[in-house]
Amino acid sequence: MTRRRVALSSYLGYDPIEKQFKVLAMTFPSRSDNGISEEHQVLTLGGTGSWRMVQCCIPHCPGWKVICISGVLYYQAKVTMSSSCSMIVCFDVRSEKFSFIKVTEAFTSVVHDTSTLINYKGKLGSITTPDYYCVSGKTGAFVLCVLDDPEKHEWSKHIYIFPPQWEHVFEQITLHIVGVTRNNEVILSRIYPSDPFYVFYFNLEKKTIRRVQIQGMGAFMGDVYTFVDHVEDLQVKHLT
Repeated sequence: MTRRRVALSSYLGYDPIEKQFKVLAMTFPSRSDNGISEEHQVLTLGGTGSWRMVQCCIPHCPGWKVICISGVLYYQAKVTMSSSCSMIVCFDVRSEKFSFIKVTEAFTSVVHDTSTLINYKGKLGSITTPDYYCVSGKTGAFVLCVLDDPEKHEWSKHIYIFPPQWEHVFEQITLHIVGVTRNNEVILSRIYPSDPFYVFYFNLEKKTIRRVQIQGMGAFMGDVYTFVDHVEDLQVKHLT
């Protein structure tokens, strides 16, 4: 019996109609030059606990940028492991079917290494910064691309430039784009603790920015992870 080393990519998606969470997992040879996924499996959380095979007719190497919007998983993908990301693969969580979205040369920033996939008004969006994921008072600019029509593969591009007077707001610190809230505010945060520690909200519609201080971060050690629209259940459950 021969053994083969394989690598695994897995994504978590949610179907809002059936109210089900599903895991999409793809395997590919870890020592392969092309890195194209071979087996595609789906697991429904809370179901029978068994994986089932699904078919994908789009040979691709899955990337690690992923987001789930209205029951569809979107993730960047490559033709081969050695190539750059060149497409967006779509996985319908409910039907468990694959499709893909073309990215033309004018919108290559969507699949760039420095892009961040976001949910923009229920549509797939991508934010790209001049620096590597970073925004600061001196490089206060980013490009927002929005998928306006998935069937026609049509995108739109929007450029945002922070005014010079905002440089004092950032205080010469470097921020990373976390995502976009339901109120269309881009969240910017540091990845290292500081005192004081601020999280910034840039409103895409009003083009205004607000700063929120998070207390108690001065003594914290390690990286800081910021999440969008996180809700924690603080209900106290009494044991009997």
